[in-house]
Amino acid sequence: MKRILLLSIIILVFALPEVLNAQVLKYELTVETAFTDPYPIEPGNNLVLSLSLFNNGSLDAANVVMQLEPIEPFTLIESSKKELGLIKIRQTRLVEYDLYVDSSAVSALYEIPVRVTYDVNKGFVRTVQVRVQGEPKFELLDVFSGTISPGDQGNITAKLQNVGTGKARRTSVTFTSASDYVNPVLSGGVAYLGDVGPSEIKQTDFTILAHSDSEYGVYSGKINVTYDDESGNELAEVFDVGVLVSGEPKLQVYKVEADREESDLTVELVNVGNAEAKAIAATLLINGKVFDVDYVTSIKLDKRSTLKFSLPSSMRGKLELSYEGPDNKQYSQMEDVAWVIPFTFPTWIIIIVVIVIAYFVWKKKLWKKIF
Repeated sequence: MKRILLLSIIILVFALPEVLNAQVLKYELTVETAFTDPYPIEPGNNLVLSLSLFNNGSLDAANVVMQLEPIEPFTLIESSKKELGLIKIRQTRLVEYDLYVDSSAVSALYEIPVRVTYDVNKGFVRTVQVRVQGEPKFELLDVFSGTISPGDQGNITAKLQNVGTGKARRTSVTFTSASDYVNPVLSGGVAYLGDVGPSEIKQTDFTILAHSDSEYGVYSGKINVTYDDESGNELAEVFDVGVLVSGEPKLQVYKVEADREESDLTVELVNVGNAEAKAIAATLLINGKVFDVDYVTSIKLDKRSTLKFSLPSSMRGKLELSYEGPDNKQYSQMEDVAWVIPFTFPTWIIIIVVIVIAYFVWKKKLWKKIF
């Protein structure tokens, strides 16, 4: 019995190392993402995907082959198979792949399969992660302010599009004016758009006031867009815009005077509108027929100008006015005019009367009584 026990112990002593070796000696290869360049990758661009293959086992791995199996939206630019040969125990090998990300890719964390084979008939499949993150970017498609007259409120409509590849979050739009003559009305210069996805178009309105002293012209301003990208980074873009302040001229007859001695008729006009009147043509009509015409280059806001006509025998007529406003817009109006011709003696009659009186005084010798 003792001999059998001793023999069993001897057999176990010699067999134990083999059993231990069978348990310890094994293959253990791991693959993971080392880095991506750039990170994160933006849709429509190329990237370098670097993978690390580590031998964490107790046996060398021979005939190692790595093969990347890209999925949409990734396209492999080179061969997917990399022959690595022998990877010793505790050794790490870096393998790089050149990839392209389709421009239509949405922001997400993608998993790409990687197949590793070694020692002819051994292998496994793992997935590595690649983050795709688009970059938002805004473009001002159009800005429209309509016609805003001095002293009036109006709206500026701005149309914005996210032409980038990522979503813009917490998007705010602000209008600021470079002039004191055009300003937003209270909170009318701020708009909140929230999240704006790629290719999405947003439209917003701003309420502004044109000062009553403003004149015709384009007043400069800025539209500021602030937003966060998908990583929380704050971004901003600024667009220069112009606000058109228009208005209309309006002429009014201020005064009409007739001068018998100069034989002319003076008509004074005043511009009571809110824009300059230019290229003014004035036609004096008597009994519906053209009597005389005069011209004035321009009359600015609240300014006056004088027209001169030949003096007609009549004391009533019509004044036909035609002129240009902003953007060469044509205006016309008809005004009734009337005047009084002052009565004056001709000079030659006065001279004759003086001579007659002087002769009468001399003839009657009245001058002796007077003096």
